[in-house]
Amino acid sequence: MSDLLLNVSATMSRSRANGPGVRAVIWVQGCTIGCLGCYSASTHPHRVASLVKPSDISEWLLSIPNIEGVTFSGGEPFEQSAAVLETIKLVRMKSPTFTVFAFSGYSYLELLSSTDRSVTELLHNCDMISTGPFVAQLRDKSLLWRGSSNQELHYLSNVYDSSMEEQWILESPTEEYSVQHEGIQFTGFGGKSSKVLRMATGLIGGQKDAKVLRKYRA
Repeated sequence: MSDLLLNVSATMSRSRANGPGVRAVIWVQGCTIGCLGCYSASTHPHRVASLVKPSDISEWLLSIPNIEGVTFSGGEPFEQSAAVLETIKLVRMKSPTFTVFAFSGYSYLELLSSTDRSVTELLHNCDMISTGPFVAQLRDKSLLWRGSSNQELHYLSNVYDSSMEEQWILESPTEEYSVQHEGIQFTGFGGKSSKVLRMATGLIGGQKDAKVLRKYRA
């Protein structure tokens, strides 16, 4: 049995704002890129958040009904490539068509030319990725699953292609939130000035100990 562990910052069982269709989302903890203005700055430090076995994560993913796949965000998934890769392999042993979308602050060329075998193998096991560092000066709210205009979408399997983008733009919200017992979990590309975030904060503002669990992606 593998002794790999994935350092997880947060999870969401169902999302439409983080890739094609309805998918689970896993935010990993740790990113050395540290883009200035990144919405997910709290996930940058490589500190222990929640160490989880890939087998446990795969079981959780397989237990969620009616999702087409998982999105790995962060943090930087490719800095934990071995554990992410093992998670994907375990899921696909039981669900071969389960799709994988990943966000990365690295460029596609950087990932493709990596000397780390687990990075290149993870890349080849993704169906689609959004790559490139977030650049605040190039921020563009109109982009699909990207925060700034330098970032790119890459199609790595025959499951998805660019002809689907028009429909995804109609179906995928820019941001979304879900109410949980510990607070409101917020995700999307609206940033800290988001009207939805302000509204969510206002909804729970009068509740003692309530909080907004802010999980953005840029």
